[in-house]
Amino acid sequence: MAKDRYAPKTLDDLMAGMSNKLSSYAGKSQKLAHFQALFEQSISAPMAKKCRVSNYRDAIMVIETDSAAVAMRLNYMKMSILSDLRKNGLPELSQIKVQTNPQAFTNRTTPSSQKEKNSQKKDLVLSEDTANSLLEVAKSAPPSLREKLERLAKHSKK
Repeated sequence: MAKDRYAPKTLDDLMAGMSNKLSSYAGKSQKLAHFQALFEQSISAPMAKKCRVSNYRDAIMVIETDSAAVAMRLNYMKMSILSDLRKNGLPELSQIKVQTNPQAFTNRTTPSSQKEKNSQKKDLVLSEDTANSLLEVAKSAPPSLREKLERLAKHSKK
C-alpha cells in the first residue's frame, strides 16, 4: 500500500523537521556573521557600512553593496581582500563575487535614529538676519521669485 502524503502528521514530526531547518539557518547565520567580521577587517570602516557578506558557498563569497560605485571599488580591491581573507581564516576561499542590492540597505537605520533626525528637522529655525537677506534679494528678483522669497522670510523667528 502506498504512503498517503495527505495523512495528518503528529506535532512531534512537524517540530523535528522544523528544528533541523532552524538549526541549519542559525548555523549559516553565525558563519555569515563570522565572515562579515573577517571581511570588515580587510576593508575600511566607511566602506564596510556600505556592503555585507550575503552568502558563502563552494568557496565563493558573495558580497552585496548598496550602489554600483561601491561595487566597482570593491572589484578593484578584490584581489587584496581575497588575500587578506585567506590569511585571516579562510584559506579555502577561491573567489569573491560582488553584487549590487540597494534594497538590502534601505532599512538599516534604527527607529531611534529616525526620531533623532525628525527632532533635528523641527528645531531648525530661520534667523532674522537670514530673513533680512532674503528680503533684500527679493527686491531685485522677478515677481514670481519675489513672492516665494518673501513667504520664506516670514518663517523667521521674530
